[in-house]
Amino acid sequence: MIRADDPAFALRHQLVTHARAHGLKAAARRFGAARNTVRKWFRRFQALGLDGLKSQSRAPKSCPHKTKPSLEARVVALRKKTPGFGARRLIAEFDLPLGHDATQRIIRQHHLTRTRRKKHRRRNDLRAIKAAYAPFTRFQMDVKYLTDLPFYWTQMQNLNLPRFQYTIRELSCGAQFLAYSNELSKTYATLAVERFLQHLRDHGLDTHDVTITTDLGSEFDGDTVHYRPESFHLTIAQRHGATHRFNPPSCPNANADVESVHATIETEFFDAQHFDHRRDFFAKISTYQLWYNVARKNGSRGYHSPLALLARKNQERLTKISPKIFLLHPIPLESLLPRSGGHDVPRRAAKSIMTVGVRGFTVVSKSLLSSLSPSVASLTLPLACSSSAIAPIHRRISTATYD
Repeated sequence: MIRADDPAFALRHQLVTHARAHGLKAAARRFGAARNTVRKWFRRFQALGLDGLKSQSRAPKSCPHKTKPSLEARVVALRKKTPGFGARRLIAEFDLPLGHDATQRIIRQHHLTRTRRKKHRRRNDLRAIKAAYAPFTRFQMDVKYLTDLPFYWTQMQNLNLPRFQYTIRELSCGAQFLAYSNELSKTYATLAVERFLQHLRDHGLDTHDVTITTDLGSEFDGDTVHYRPESFHLTIAQRHGATHRFNPPSCPNANADVESVHATIETEFFDAQHFDHRRDFFAKISTYQLWYNVARKNGSRGYHSPLALLARKNQERLTKISPKIFLLHPIPLESLLPRSGGHDVPRRAAKSIMTVGVRGFTVVSKSLLSSLSPSVASLTLPLACSSSAIAPIHRRISTATYD
């Protein structure tokens, strides 16, 4: 049986047919309806024919609180510009005069939602435990493959952009520190962690309190039986006195913090950015990392930025860490290679795009914006992290002192 779109249409047609043949009063008695009801449908049938018997919308003629078309178009444009931002983040970053439900409805109606993998099991919520850690003492490190990102892959091939991202995620405040290379190797992982630990020591932190957690990948000495002095594990333990721990086997969410950063940077940066050349890539990723660490509000940490969380802990006198610690910018790890190569170690390229200090692997601390290319202005990020807005933040951090 085929169900009609308007079940009352047939009954109204019988009503007006009986009224035409026997009159309004007879039709009212026959169908048990009021004479005014019969008269209404009879007049509509006379004026519009069969179309007059269709149900009409009862929606109000006007809706004062309806979203204006211009504002709706702005939401659609911002969502397309930053596909990784959800409704709450769009409102927070762009100061949209809309509620969360209205913004989500606009995204859904314009088919701009992103499908997510279903979670097959409930994961433990460790946010409160991680928030209680002393800042800059617990870290997770992992490598993100950039070779499987469709939007980035063509640019990577044509412009010789990095293929691997070495990520270090701080667990208490949520900051991230990035480095890049064209190869996945233990050498580059060691250079990345050496540079980072030296950066902590340069800012007065005791690396004996630091714990770095990694998976069992070979680049992290996960398959090593006898450690060499220059290995990744002993670089952490012996050179800096820090602790290196491996994630337990068959525990996929042990590296959840750094994996969540990888998912975020993929949608917010790699799926949205166009690059002109290799220097342009490092200029934009430096701006993104600085924005992430000092301005971006983290939803899993009460919508506070890592800089704000560090300032709160400093006010509580739990730490004495300068905000300058966030000024460790991404670099190509090839620039840290020795100039004269060696066994299984390539020598440094003739031209390096980043200046490296002689002592350790400390990058010379210069103004960030002076090292960025002019194309940073085209970075597809919220207005809050444009180069003109980042400059005052960078200067404030660079000149900050801790009492």
